[in-house]
Amino acid sequence: MAAEKGEPLRSGRFADGRLLGLGFWQAWQMVVLCTPFIVTGNADAMPFGNPTLVLLALMTASYALVVLLSRRFAPFLGRRDSFVLAGGLTAVGTLLMPVGLTGAISIAPVVFAIGAAAASLGNALLIIMWGELWSALATGRVGRHLYASYTFSFVLFFVAYALPALAAMAYTALLPIASALILFACKSEPRREPSVIPLDIKTVPVARLLVCVFLISVVWGTSQGMLDPYAAGDEHFIAKAMLLAGGGIGAITLSMMLSQEPDEATALYRPVIPAVVIGLILLLLQPALYPFLGSGLVIMGIYCLDMLMMLVSTDVAFRGRISVAMSFGVTILIARTGTLVGTALADALTGAPFWSPQLHNDAFLLSVLALAIIGMLFFTIADVQRLYVTPRTGVPDASLEEKCAAIAAMGRLTNRESEVLVLLARGRSVPYICDELSIAQGTAKHHVSNIYRKLGVADRQGLLDAIEQGGVGKPGWE
Repeated sequence: MAAEKGEPLRSGRFADGRLLGLGFWQAWQMVVLCTPFIVTGNADAMPFGNPTLVLLALMTASYALVVLLSRRFAPFLGRRDSFVLAGGLTAVGTLLMPVGLTGAISIAPVVFAIGAAAASLGNALLIIMWGELWSALATGRVGRHLYASYTFSFVLFFVAYALPALAAMAYTALLPIASALILFACKSEPRREPSVIPLDIKTVPVARLLVCVFLISVVWGTSQGMLDPYAAGDEHFIAKAMLLAGGGIGAITLSMMLSQEPDEATALYRPVIPAVVIGLILLLLQPALYPFLGSGLVIMGIYCLDMLMMLVSTDVAFRGRISVAMSFGVTILIARTGTLVGTALADALTGAPFWSPQLHNDAFLLSVLALAIIGMLFFTIADVQRLYVTPRTGVPDASLEEKCAAIAAMGRLTNRESEVLVLLARGRSVPYICDELSIAQGTAKHHVSNIYRKLGVADRQGLLDAIEQGGVGKPGWE
C-alpha cells in the first residue's frame, strides 16, 4: 500500500536488512550451479548426459512457463499460494536432485528429473516475485540494495561451502524457503505510485539490448563450460573464483554506499563488459597463472549484468504499465537461454574429436572481440540512460511551483521531499539544499534518491524534463 501524502516513508526499515532476502535466492543458485553438493554423484552414468545442462534447460523452460502463467495469475505477490509454491518447490527439488544422481535406485534418473523440474519452476517463480516487489518499491537506492544482497549471497555461499556434504544439501534447501518468507514479510513496504512519468517505449532500443544480453550470456555459458583445463588439479578453484567475485562486488557496494550517486543504472552497467573482457583475457594470456582471477572477474561481470537487468527491466515495467513478469521475466528468459546455448555449445565442442588447445584459445579470443564490439557500439551507457528518458511535452502556462506541486502529488512525495524537489527544479546543488533546509548531506542525498525512484527518473536531467512536463491538465497522467 502506498503511503499517504505527507506520511514519511519508512525506507530505513527496508535498508536495515529485509532486502537481503534476495541474497538467499541468489545463494541457492550459486551453490546449486557452482558446487558439487546438489548436482553431483555418478553423473556419467545418467542416460540424459550432463545433469548441469539438463538443469539449465529446465530452468530456462521454467522462466518461459512463468511468463506464460503471468498472463492469468500475475501479480504473483498478491497470491499467498505463490510464496508456498516458490519456496516449497525449490526446496523439495533441491533435496531430490542429489538423490536422483546417486544412481542407488532404478528410477534415479526420474527422481532427478522431477527434482530438477520442481526446483527450476520454484526458482523462476521466486525471482519473478522479487522483481514484482522491486518494481513498485518507493525506497530509493534500490541499486545499492541489489549490490548489498548479492554481496550477502557470497557469505551464504561460503557457509554452504564450509559444511559437510549432507549438511550443505539441507542448508541449500532452506535458502529458498528463507527467501520466500522474507519476501512475504516485505509485502507491507511502501510503494510508489504507478506510472507517474510516462515511458515512450518507442525511444527504447529493446530488441537490440535483448540481443546483446543474449550474446553476453552465450559468452558466459561458453566460458564456464570450458573451465576444466584451468580448474584441473585445484579442488578449490571455484571457491577462489567466487571469493574474488564476491570481493569485487563487495567493493563496488561499498563505493556506491559512500558515493551515494543517484544514477544507479549507470553504476550497475559500468563493470559488466570490462570485468568479463579482462577476465577472459587473463584466462587467454595467463592460463597457468592464478586462473581463478580470470574466472572470478567473469563471474563478477555477469552478476552485475543480472542486477542491471533486474533494476532496469522492473523500472521499464513500472513506467510502461506492463507486467513485471513480461518485462523482467522475458529479459531473464533471454539471458538464461543464452547461458544454456553457450553451455551446450561448450559441452559439444570440448567433447568433439577435433577439439584442441588452440581452438580453445580461439574461442576465448572471439568472445573477447565480440564483447568489445558489443560494449562499444550496441550496449553502451547511453543506451542504458535512454531507458529513463522522459518525453518533453511541457505545459507552458503553468508556473514552476505548480509543476512541482503536481508532480509531488502524483509521486506521493513527502513534505520534505517536495521541498527538496522545488530546490532541485531551481538548479540548487545538494550542499545548497543542506544549508537551506538545515539537514545533513547524507539525508539530502537520501531524499534526492527517493524522489528519483518515485518519479521513475535516473538523473537530474530526467528530473528536470519531468518537472517541465508538470502534470497540470494532463489527462493522460491519470
